[in-house]
Amino acid sequence: MALGTDRGFMSGDNAEHDPEAHDPASAVTFGPLKRALREHRYPVTAAELIEQYGAAVVETRTSTERFDGLLEGREETQFRDPSEVREAVLDALGYADASAETASEEWTRLPR
Repeated sequence: MALGTDRGFMSGDNAEHDPEAHDPASAVTFGPLKRALREHRYPVTAAELIEQYGAAVVETRTSTERFDGLLEGREETQFRDPSEVREAVLDALGYADASAETASEEWTRLPR
């Protein structure tokens, strides 16, 4: 059976089929910080996270931000899980509430 050719998309263009492709938060890369936050013990305050991971960087398409700068002013905030930290960082970057529901499971579950 031959597959039809869709001339509207280039080969490998999954933007229409990938829900994260339209998610502005997908433009934010946590790098090694993501795993560190998932492995950290919760609950934890922002001050504790800043002390341990403050020099880590979070990258966007247009800039690189230090983790401590993104949580600045929230030192007393207590996080129950890594997805709450992610939301605080996204909020600081101007991506508030972006994909909160789908990311929660990804951020609280460690890969095997």
